[in-house]
Amino acid sequence: MSLRRRIAAALDRGVAIPSGPAADADDALPVMPPLACGEREIHRWHEEWIEYLRREWPYQLTPYHAYPDTPPLPATARGLIDLRLGHLGPLALYCDADALAGRRVMEMGCGCGNLGKLLGRYVATYVGTDFSTLALAVARLVSPANCTYVHVADRDGLEPFFSTVETVVGRYFWIHQNQELAGHNLDFLARFLAPGGRLYADFYWPDPLVEQGVVFTPDQPLSRRYPSATFRYDRADVERLLAGRPFRFLREELVPAMQRRYVVLERLGSA
Repeated sequence: MSLRRRIAAALDRGVAIPSGPAADADDALPVMPPLACGEREIHRWHEEWIEYLRREWPYQLTPYHAYPDTPPLPATARGLIDLRLGHLGPLALYCDADALAGRRVMEMGCGCGNLGKLLGRYVATYVGTDFSTLALAVARLVSPANCTYVHVADRDGLEPFFSTVETVVGRYFWIHQNQELAGHNLDFLARFLAPGGRLYADFYWPDPLVEQGVVFTPDQPLSRRYPSATFRYDRADVERLLAGRPFRFLREELVPAMQRRYVVLERLGSA
């Protein structure tokens, strides 16, 4: 059964798509554009990554050369989700093979380099950005030489990559963006993508039959209390996000097992 039919059936049985807690003015966190990221945002994400490292340190600290395999890239973007490189879990990335192999690739929200250290064997170059300087320090330790990590507010470090990137990938990133922050991030990434370059976004689309954590609508504010809350996007929300920005919608694919609305965009403009 398709995801749309499952949702319709669930709603017919009185099962509502989950929504987040009621708006709380004291909990609302002002949005900070990436290039304006300051100590507040850095500290906020340091705390998150310290928790991740406490729980997942063997995974987070495993270096790229400990992954023994370099399997062929699958024929479909969806197939890449299940690709495994050695002893840990699947890649969980939605991207076309021709957008990775030998390409100049960028990831926003790269964290400790868990994706970059694996993609390095396929891509020409990879640049990862994040809000946490702690996470970036770890990423540099575990990744191959063709991977570069730069903080989102380090303009001098970022400028050499402006208009050079062919593919922007995202994994566990866009699911945490409300409409305002996602807009700032699209504007930020537009600086890097060359005309015709592609952006792969992973928006959250919850399965109403699965127990959820904290799920907000895109128009709700960021939460101080729930920094890893998800924001559910429908197609109309994506279209609103693109309005007035230099991107063209290419396609989307709903993947129920991942609770994702994967969206592929093309950077507009002339070379």
